[in-house]
Amino acid sequence: MKNFLSILLNVFLFPLFIHTTQVVINNLEPRLDVNGVIIDAHDGSIQQFEKNGLYYMHAMQYGLCKEPPNYGCDGAGMSSRCGFQMNHNISIWSSPNLTSGSWSYVGNAIDVADRPAGVVFRPHLVYNPITKLYVLFWNYMRWNLPSLYAVAIADTPNGPFRLINPALNVSRGGGGDFDILVDDDGTGYIVYSQNYYMSVEQLTPDFYYSTGKSYMFEEYFVEAPIFMKKNNIYYALFGWCCCYCMQGSGILVHTANNPLGPYTLQADGDLACEPKSNTSKTVLPLTSISGLPTPNQGCEFHNVNTTSIARSQQNYIIKVTNSTGYTTYVWTGDRLNRSLFLLVDRWQQAPDGIKGHEPQYWVPLNFYEEGTIGKMQWIDEFILDV
Repeated sequence: MKNFLSILLNVFLFPLFIHTTQVVINNLEPRLDVNGVIIDAHDGSIQQFEKNGLYYMHAMQYGLCKEPPNYGCDGAGMSSRCGFQMNHNISIWSSPNLTSGSWSYVGNAIDVADRPAGVVFRPHLVYNPITKLYVLFWNYMRWNLPSLYAVAIADTPNGPFRLINPALNVSRGGGGDFDILVDDDGTGYIVYSQNYYMSVEQLTPDFYYSTGKSYMFEEYFVEAPIFMKKNNIYYALFGWCCCYCMQGSGILVHTANNPLGPYTLQADGDLACEPKSNTSKTVLPLTSISGLPTPNQGCEFHNVNTTSIARSQQNYIIKVTNSTGYTTYVWTGDRLNRSLFLLVDRWQQAPDGIKGHEPQYWVPLNFYEEGTIGKMQWIDEFILDV
């Protein structure tokens, strides 16, 4: 009888106690690899390609060069300036659970000698379910020439990647920051900035070229887009131009029922830019060896008396699905800090002045029933169900 009762309990009650793993994500400490070294990874994508598999990050590796002494883009026209060097690597990292101390260095995605010459930004990896290949995109700047997008492929997210197209034929010419969306039917789309405006274009089935089908947004002086889909709503998030700017930038949310629009701007406006008097009470003060907020960029372009609640410029959103099927969207941003995760970079905020040590800020996004996204908030740490 005891064994019979045990079977009944397992059959009927076990689904009520599905085990999930909870981890702590901390925004106050640097993110470390398995050897306790600060991860030099920025401006890239983080994805789990297989259920219960590793998370892969494909990101920029700046090395041990120093941040500019004042504004993040000082000396942008000098190839010797950190952040604008021709030899910055696209590095690959993996982690079982996204926590600090769990990241392992996999290697470089592609050798510098095997990619087009230029200053590389914002590498993003996607999986093409039609070709069964992993497709890596990156933007590269050429001195006194238009910036371009390169496309490379590999059989696994570990690489190595092979260049397949050195100049993606987007209809507005070269461009800047971008993101890639792979829709449920396997169709690929790129959202990209060019001449301070944002556009979306459909890619060919292999993702190597643009079809020319496009949509253009109205806002001016914008970059750093994120392109995603949730509950059959397409989201394009981007903010004011922020060239390694210390104060961070805003988040404008656009939604549509079709990836090629038309898009509607979320009514309650910018999610991240707040009056400086508000943010001084809710987040850590800006800390830097010598960096300064860049005038008239990021939130200050929108309103000189505002700054980013996240002290960051957005980079990527990590989709984290636990064993029950629930997905958290984490916005990430570079701090300048980057997690849904909204992933954001925190430029000009390295604790030791080394650009490769600039941190990121991660935070789960809050979605409301009608599909709108809640205002950005600063949190020192949070628990993530992976």
